[in-house]
Amino acid sequence: MEAIPRLRKPLQARTQERVARALLTAESLLLEKNPEEVSIPDIAEASGVPRASLYQFYANKHQLFAAIAEKHLGLVAQEVKRGGAALVGFHWRQMSYLLAQAASQYYNQNPVAGILILGWPMSRETYLAQEVTIENIGDELRAIFATAHPPVALPTSPDVGTIITELAFSLMKYGYYRQGEITDDIIQQATIAVVGYLQQVLPPEIALSQPNEQQVAALQSLTIASTHTPA
Repeated sequence: MEAIPRLRKPLQARTQERVARALLTAESLLLEKNPEEVSIPDIAEASGVPRASLYQFYANKHQLFAAIAEKHLGLVAQEVKRGGAALVGFHWRQMSYLLAQAASQYYNQNPVAGILILGWPMSRETYLAQEVTIENIGDELRAIFATAHPPVALPTSPDVGTIITELAFSLMKYGYYRQGEITDDIIQQATIAVVGYLQQVLPPEIALSQPNEQQVAALQSLTIASTHTPA
């Protein structure tokens, strides 16, 4: 895979604070305007950070947006990992739905992530960061599915963990394009795509298995608990 072009990082504490403030300001502006309408001069003026300070690290707004997108991609990966830790002993079919739901909820709760990653043409930097994140999530899925009951060993050649992540992500992008968010229907469609693919590549005894009564009850309890969790 092509290496991600590494953007220059601020080293001094004062500069780090300035750049962080500018990035937060950029996120606020992206909630008000389309990315096409936001410029580095706009960000500099709104944040109070000198334009020259931003150009030291970002040659253009696309690089600045890529830095924001890369941050959110990392947080999506963290959400998947956190979600997987709570699913030990679940069936792989249930995991497929719940992990797609966890990633979708992050995008729905963080509009800028949806705008830059799902809804706007990617820069080369963002595309490469996304592909690395998808591979990382694929590795994480391999570890998560191994904790399913019965355990699932996702094949590595081809890299099934990465493939199912790509499948789910494609459905999320489609849903965002159509409705500006990832709906429950799209999460269901992503699950159908992932489960359908896994049924073709997993051993028959695993592919044809279904959640048992205890797993169904555990999923219902998890759903009820999440419904009553304060926003």
